[in-house]
Parts: sequence; C-alpha cells; structure tokens
Amino acid sequence: MARRSLRKRLPEPEYLLGYVEDDEPVEKIMKKFKQLEDYQSKVGRENLTSEDCRELFSTTEIGNISNVFKPSYGLIAETPPESSSDSESPNRTVKYIDPVTQSYLQVQVGAGPGQTIQTNIFTAKFSEKFQAVLVNPPAEMTPRNKARLKFLKHCMDQGLVFLWSPKQEIKEWTDCFDKMKFQYVENLAWVKVDKTQVDQAGGLDSLTDFTPNLLKKEKSWPFSNSHLTLLMFRKISPGRLELRHQRTCDVVFDFEKPKKYVYHMIETLLPEAGIKLELWADGETRQDWIHVVHSE
Repeated sequence: MARRSLRKRLPEPEYLLGYVEDDEPVEKIMKKFKQLEDYQSKVGRENLTSEDCRELFSTTEIGNISNVFKPSYGLIAETPPESSSDSESPNRTVKYIDPVTQSYLQVQVGAGPGQTIQTNIFTAKFSEKFQAVLVNPPAEMTPRNKARLKFLKHCMDQGLVFLWSPKQEIKEWTDCFDKMKFQYVENLAWVKVDKTQVDQAGGLDSLTDFTPNLLKKEKSWPFSNSHLTLLMFRKISPGRLELRHQRTCDVVFDFEKPKKYVYHMIETLLPEAGIKLELWADGETRQDWIHVVHSE
C-alpha cells in the first residue's frame, strides 16, 4: 500500500498565525511578535491575507509550527507503515494517523446546516446529546427559572456549557451549576464599547488612548456595569472529552455581543462536538448549530 500524502488538506495559514509551543521561551515568542509587526508594516496592513501569511511563515521563525499538526492521541506511529495503515504487535495495535487531516485546524466535521427552533425552552425535549451548549439567558432570570435549567445535565454525557451572565449574577449561576454537577472552569469577558462615544471622539482610527469614557455604563452597585461575562462549566463525568488548547484572548472589546467570536471559540475548543445547541437564540443560524428561540 502506498504512503499517504501529507500534503493534502493543509489548513489555511492565517489560522496558525498565533501559534506558539507550550514550552517556547518568552524571548522567542516576543521575537515572533516583532517579526509579525515588521511584516505588517512592510505590507501596510494589519489584517493579513492567506498569501501574506504563507510568505510570513516561509521567511520568518513564525513558520516553525510543526508540532501543531500532532493530534491528541495516546499512540501515534512516527512513520506510516509500508504495507498497511495498521501495524500489530502481540500486545497492541498502532494505527497511523495522518498529522495533516487530523490537525489542529481540522476542528469541526460538518454535521449539517444550522436550524432554528421556536419553543418553550424549559419544556423542550432534545433527542440528541450535545458536547457544547451556549446559553443567552434573559436579564434578571428568577432563581426558580435558573434551577429549571437542570435539564441540561440530561442533554450531554460530557461537555461544556457556556453562559452569559452579568456580574451580579455570577455567584448565583455558579452555585446553580454546582448543584447540577457542573464544574466552573473558565470565563471570557465582553467589554461593552459605546459606539456613540467613539464616534463623537472621531472614530476608532483617531483614538490615541482608550479611556473608561468610551464604555457603556449601565446602572449597578457599587460600580457601573460595563461588561458581560461568559461563564464556562464542564459536566462532571468520567467520559472522555476532546479539548483543543487555544490562546484565544479572554477579553473582547466590541460594540455588540461578540457572537461570531464566541461561536468560533467554542468550535475550536471542542473539535468533536458535532451539532451544538444555543438557547435563547436571536433567530440567526450557523452551520452545525441548533438555535432555540424561546416562546411561552
């Protein structure tokens, strides 16, 4: 049997732009940032194209990304067997895994087009199991209704729930999910930028400093509320959950809730999630997602 080509289905280079090794020295990482900034100055743009990234990878140390293609499997043959895709020993079988087709970038197998469902979320029945659930709860949800989300533990064998919360409800949500046997693991903050204030200051391009005056300020105590937190809870389960480490920033400054940013973050973090569920959706659809719009 011929060797399998490692040159097929290469990931788009821009997805690998921020990759560094876990044990990479800080000095080397900073050198890569400097090379990136120098290249952006050279081409005269910050948002690089695929062609820009290919040239950048081929001419600088940023292109040293060989380890990114190593899939997270416990046992991988170093080279493809000459006669078969599997090689056997008396105690075990070693299966060759193509390091490109199972790469960091191959994060999602297409599971189907997105769909929107309009129903009462608290009484809805889901026949599928999900590894990823995104929840956009309405403001000031009562403790009783928070507790009614306990159905989520039956929607997954193992997985993560991502839930938007104002700061004053974080403890209540954490306690609620703790009772449902979900463990808090991480959070992401959306800082709400006031577009009116930015426009009055001359627009983003004219800003020389970013001050608190440019943020939305919603009434709260003792401080005004200018952010929303995406809490992440993992179901406590002995089952295996494939997670992909990433260096997504945990703070996003934006005029509107960063929906696409969060979708992409979830899809990258959970590469084997398949169909994903969104509760209290706004009616938009995205491939491989079921969006549930709440109705009484």
